[in-house]
Formats: sequence, structure tokens, C-alpha cells
Amino acid sequence: MKLPLITLLFSVLIQIFTFAQDSENVSLYGQFNRGEARYSGSWAYIDLETRQEYALLGGKTGTSVYSIDNQPITELGFIEGPSSNWREITVLGKYAYVTTEGSGTGEGMQIIDLTNLPDSISLVNTYTETFTRGHIIQRDIYSEAPYLYIMGTCGNCGVNILDVTDPVNPREISTYSPGYYIHDAHVKGDYLYASAFVEGTIDIVDISDKFNPTLVAQIETTGGNTHSSWTTEDDKHLIISLEKDGLPARIWNIEDLSNLYEVATYTANSASLTHNPYVRGNYTFFSHNTEGLRVVDTKDPSVPVEVGYYDTFDGISGGFSGLWSACPYFPSGKIIGGNREDGLYVWTFNNARAGRFYAVVTDEISQEIIPNAKVFIHKMDITLSPDLDNVYKFGALPGSFRVEVSAEGYESVLQDIRVEPGDSLAINFQLKPTSVGIFDLTQHLPTLNISPNPFTEFTVLDLRNFEKAAYLRVFDSFGQLVRTENVVGGNYHILDRENLEAGVFIFMVYGRENELLGNQKVVCN
Repeated sequence: MKLPLITLLFSVLIQIFTFAQDSENVSLYGQFNRGEARYSGSWAYIDLETRQEYALLGGKTGTSVYSIDNQPITELGFIEGPSSNWREITVLGKYAYVTTEGSGTGEGMQIIDLTNLPDSISLVNTYTETFTRGHIIQRDIYSEAPYLYIMGTCGNCGVNILDVTDPVNPREISTYSPGYYIHDAHVKGDYLYASAFVEGTIDIVDISDKFNPTLVAQIETTGGNTHSSWTTEDDKHLIISLEKDGLPARIWNIEDLSNLYEVATYTANSASLTHNPYVRGNYTFFSHNTEGLRVVDTKDPSVPVEVGYYDTFDGISGGFSGLWSACPYFPSGKIIGGNREDGLYVWTFNNARAGRFYAVVTDEISQEIIPNAKVFIHKMDITLSPDLDNVYKFGALPGSFRVEVSAEGYESVLQDIRVEPGDSLAINFQLKPTSVGIFDLTQHLPTLNISPNPFTEFTVLDLRNFEKAAYLRVFDSFGQLVRTENVVGGNYHILDRENLEAGVFIFMVYGRENELLGNQKVVCN
């Protein structure tokens, strides 16, 4: 819950009496605050022999390791390092690698031996050969490839690539050096997705040859501040976080590197920013700064749906407070996070799933798509926009939703739709054309050539000047639609009198996009 400014003075007192936080589908398993003035990056370590799970967390003055298998959470060891608000960690094999922008005694990339857990941890080396300061450290978590990638070692150093075949004695083998600052990078398989913060791009780099990183494509993100990214597990989409309040996370289709395009955006609150996205299965786990942990169902990345959250910050939304990181890569399903103000959080998530529908809006008579229809979801007070194929996409946690569909020249419809977990419903909203008054002829449109007129048994429409003609609609003198027929533009069309009583009618011809092409008043004797 975000507190009004006048109540912020009471927040500390409130926390003494209650441990509750706003949450949905995410439960707090445990928390540990060792009293550091600031916390930052976190990561997971799993002992493959014992299956025990450990959380690593960067603090202001060093790195902590915690046992998270049982409650309460316990700290097992602490390695001091240079003082800094930024400390990042990754784990490869039985070693943790820690970078920071802090300088002074002990600066460099720390290598921590985790072999003796849960009894002890130890600092076994500090790498200083090609850099001493680094902002972010990453590796390919989907393989055991012995490579580390360090970003932010200097203002324009790009990415330093280290071989850690000997885990205690890393060896730098190359750099990706575009000539500008790389803030963070996601690594998977043969590609490195480098976040160029100032340039506002994601550089997609081929690293199949680690000695020769090669730029192969680039995504330009509106607004700059390109912070971090992660691929969906099928590698078809890239989820990008931008480190600026008001800029949502953006999701891009990257299946074809020669045709990159955006498919969706996500934010829990535009006053805040999504700091880091991590993908596991059909979910993306965002550390959303002042909005805490946010879990988003991205089974269909073009329709991201928030399905769970746990708010870790009671202050005003926006700025650089709250949750720094959220690591979901534990076999048990636990999620850990480093909250800037009060340390380690450990959560469980109940795997809630979204339901979705995919709708088209068509003419009830012609069955053709009606462009520019309005699809409004009453419960959520949102209006859906169609994609390039005129499909309206909607997703939400399970529930019933009243949907109002309207379009100019058609009667609106209201329909209640229920979505269940995992639903992917295909819906066709059919709209009926509204009636037309007998004297509401569109004078500026061409007049149809219809003969004979009046007619008794049949009449012929000359459509040689109407190449786009596709439909004929016949309205009676009360403006009611009484007949619809398909026609072929550029030809003659014979219409018999079947079911038409004597009277005055309006014949109107429409194109494929339901545009009115011509009309004429016709008398049937």
C-alpha cells in the first residue's frame, strides 16, 4: 500500500505492530535484515549434491549467504568488500562472482568459494587484471558454459568476457567494445543482448565465437535509459526494462533479426519503473522498485497479464527505492529479492495463471471485419485497441467481464465473457447495421444505375463503374434492413422481387471495408 505523504512519519511505528504487506498470489516465506544501510543484487545457489538452496545478497559493505530451506532464514556467512550502493552477483558451479562500483581496499571482482556450505564460505581470489570496478555481472544461466560477462567496468568499455574454466583464476579472452557504455546484458546461447543505457538501444551480439563478438541487430527503445532485458524461454521475444519513471517495460518480437518489432508494454504503475525482468517458464518476475515484486504471465508475450505481486515499499511511488532484484531460479519455486531498505525477502508464488480472449468484430450480414470498432471492458475501464490484423486481445486473472462493442453505423452489443486459467478464447462479436431513414441519402456519393425502376419482377444494377462493390443492402421506407446480397464490382447484378412487398426502398452498395459507394431510391410495384 502506498502511503500519503502526511502518513509517512508513522510508517516506522506501523511496521513495529504489523508485518503485513499488500500482496496477491505471492506469500512471504521469510525475511532477513542484517542492518546494512543499503541492499542491491541477489542470486541463487543450489548445492546439486544435497539439493539445499541458498540466497546470496549484496549489501552496502559486502556479500551475505543465507540458508532458505527452513524458517527462520539464517545467515551463514559474510564477505566484506568496498562500500557501495551497487553490488551484483552471479554463481557458476560452486563459486560466486561479485562485482561492485565501489573502490578502495579489496576492490575488484571477488571470487567466493561456496564448497563448504552450510558450514562456511571463503574469499579465494579478487580479480584485478583488466578491471577493478564493474556495475553488472552476468552469465548464461541456461548452460554451464565457463564464461562471465561484466558490464560497466568503465564509461565506454562495453562488455568484458572472462573464461573461468579455472574458476579461481579467470582469464579475459575478449571484449564487446561498441565505443559506448553498456549497462547490463542478458546472455543466452549464441547471443548477448547488451543494454546501451545512454544510446537507448539493445545491441544483439553474436557470441558464438567468444573471441570475436559481432553486432548483428539493434533495437531502439523510445526514451532511452535501456537498463536490462531477458528472453522468453522460446527465444522469440525480448522483455526490456527501462530505468526511468513513466517508461513501461517493452516486449519485442525477435524471431527474425531483420524484422524486429514491439508487441506489448507492461507496467504496474507508470509512476515507478521496472528495474529487472527475469523469465522462468511462462512467467516474468519484475523487480518494480517502489511497487515491489510483480509476477506477469507472459505465456503470450503480446498480452502480458500481472497475476501476482508483493509490495515491499510503503512510501510514495517513483524513484530509486524498494525492490532492486528478484531471482526466481530455485527448484523449490522460491523467489528471492534484495529490497534496498531492509534486505532479503523470500517468497512463494501459487502459480496463478491468466485467461485471455482474442476477438474480431464483424458485420452480422456480410461477416466481414468492421475496422475501427470500439471494444470496452467495463470492469477494468479500458478500451482495447486492435492489432494489425484487427484482432482485439485481452487478458486477466480468472473472472467475468462485461464487454461493450460498438462501431459507427452499427447497433452496440453487451456481452458477458468469463475467462478461466489458461483460457485462449476466440470470439467473434457480430454487429447489426443500424437502420437508415428513407430520405437520408448520401447526396455526394454516385447514384446507382438501376433499371427498370420502378420494377415488378426483377431489376438490374449496373455496377460497371463500381469496381470495389461487394455488398448490396436494401432498406425499406422505415429504414429497416430487409435484404443483403453479395455483388461483384464491375458487373451487372440481377435482383428479383422475392420477399419484397410493394413500396419504396433504398438500394445501397458497399465495398469490402463497408464503405458506402453509391445509393438509389427504388420503387417496387
